[in-house]
Amino acid sequence: MTQLAMFVDGWNFYWSLVDADIKPYGWCNFPLLARQQTGFSDAAVTVKYFTSADKPHPEKISDRQMTIWWQALRFIGCQVIQGEFRATTTEVEEQIKVSRKTWREKQTDIALASHMIADCSRIEPDPERSGRYLWKPGYDQAILLTQDSDFVPLVKLVAAEQFKRPVLVLLPPSTSVAQENALRIWRRLDGSNVVVKQLSQTDLADALLPKVVEAPKGARVTCYRTWMWREKHEGMFGKLTS
Repeated sequence: MTQLAMFVDGWNFYWSLVDADIKPYGWCNFPLLARQQTGFSDAAVTVKYFTSADKPHPEKISDRQMTIWWQALRFIGCQVIQGEFRATTTEVEEQIKVSRKTWREKQTDIALASHMIADCSRIEPDPERSGRYLWKPGYDQAILLTQDSDFVPLVKLVAAEQFKRPVLVLLPPSTSVAQENALRIWRRLDGSNVVVKQLSQTDLADALLPKVVEAPKGARVTCYRTWMWREKHEGMFGKLTS
């Protein structure tokens, strides 16, 4: 069975959709999206979602981010890997001058890159030798969901001779300018064991989670009301009650 490993740059995905004014399409079934975009409908998929608790907006952490979105991801088998936001004036001095932002997300990019490389192989105990370990192949193909071109060196490394893993780079929908800039950079990798695809709104619509997401043991979470934007996107989730 084909082993797919998907790595999601959570905040980049979120802000891309916000900029495109299609935030409700972020209620995404990432394992399904990975199968749809690779064509491996029966593949085993692992998903690692890299993000940080929204400390600039603490009221959102407990009533929707951790309790709804992260729970929904875990219910469908995704692993949420956290970095952090830091309010350090020295680190964000230029951001404060330009946009008055006093917070900066840290650690998530390095974490994503580290996991994508480490997961190329698995380390397992040797059943025949106590205290010894064996290196075994990890995933067959990586899927990276981000628009951030800082990950270009990572993709080159994973696709190169040492690891030789095919990589599918999925660029989230965004503004036309952002999409053009991202494609201009990422397209340079196309063809060298790397495929780059600009996702559309339709692609995400085809991979939406249901309004209510249930865990295997019966727990459930319901999509947060403002994420559904009833007046614009009612058809995505069916008729909703007030």
